[in-house]
Amino acid sequence: MKQLITLLCAGLISGSVAAAPPQAPGGLCAEREDIYFSCQTSLGRWVALCGSGNDKIQYRFGRAGHVELAFPGTDGGRHVFRYAHYFRAGVDRIEVLFRNEGFDYAVFDYNERGSRTAGVRVTSDSGGEREFKCRGGIRSRLAELEGLLPCDQDNALNLRSCSAPSGQR
Repeated sequence: MKQLITLLCAGLISGSVAAAPPQAPGGLCAEREDIYFSCQTSLGRWVALCGSGNDKIQYRFGRAGHVELAFPGTDGGRHVFRYAHYFRAGVDRIEVLFRNEGFDYAVFDYNERGSRTAGVRVTSDSGGEREFKCRGGIRSRLAELEGLLPCDQDNALNLRSCSAPSGQR
């Protein structure tokens, strides 16, 4: 298990490290960026999806003042992310997914019958998986990304109901 945690953390940290603009207090997004998702995990690290305009979205992981992983790099855009959403009475599950250097990432926000779980799930190609769950306050506007990000056609949350995002029909 210790090897798996080391491997996953190495995968998290091995991505490109970006010098981001000054951050808002307590998070990884800059003051002028849109915060689509932000929370602190039980390990004291932050998980964030930050955006500027409709074209630029970036995943960040690390401590306030020190981004350990920023994906995609500074020239990246929203096309590398996929969106999944499932809703029924009492259940609302949203995921934003991407792949980086042999790891699959899913930023998730699940609400089920009044219970909320959010964070990021990281899965390696070998099948090892680790969740970094949020503790305390969660800022989530993931639902606003529906229609902006391509639908993840392989994700069971979508129930095979993907449609092309706006402008890609």
